[in-house]
Amino acid sequence: MNEKDFEKVYALMECSFPIEEVRPRENAKAQLRNPKYCIWISKNEADQILGFIAEWDLGSNLFLEHFAVVPAQRGTGIGSGMMAAYLSHVVKPVVIEVEDEKTEINARRIGFYQRLGFYLSEYGYDQPVMRGDISKKISLKMMTYPEPLTAAGFEIFRQQVFSQIYKIIK
Repeated sequence: MNEKDFEKVYALMECSFPIEEVRPRENAKAQLRNPKYCIWISKNEADQILGFIAEWDLGSNLFLEHFAVVPAQRGTGIGSGMMAAYLSHVVKPVVIEVEDEKTEINARRIGFYQRLGFYLSEYGYDQPVMRGDISKKISLKMMTYPEPLTAAGFEIFRQQVFSQIYKIIK
């Protein structure tokens, strides 16, 4: 992603995720300078952003912190095409977080990722709130590609994500 696209991507992030899961604008923009962080974007022929994938390279894993498609394009295959193209080029295991709460939309989201080859694990944690109501609990489960997550793999990932991204040693 070019830095000129940041505002459009950030606006899509804000309309696609709860406020507690999105960093303040200044922090989000600052992390673009982190060499371990990258945002991949998809554009149409008119140079309009259709969606994005925000990736952290944690060393042994790639962590997809955010993935979103513009609301008008949801359900058209853009998202599955973006993710399939992304997965066809990765050389490390990919980890994503999905909400643990049992709702229809969360079940649909998990099914979407499973159709792309992700495995839902039993492992999870509470994500630290990035802004908003800091008392809110965000319970998440991990999904992984191309293999299921093991207990040892989860511990390595959890240590990486909390120390490198959330800046909390757990």
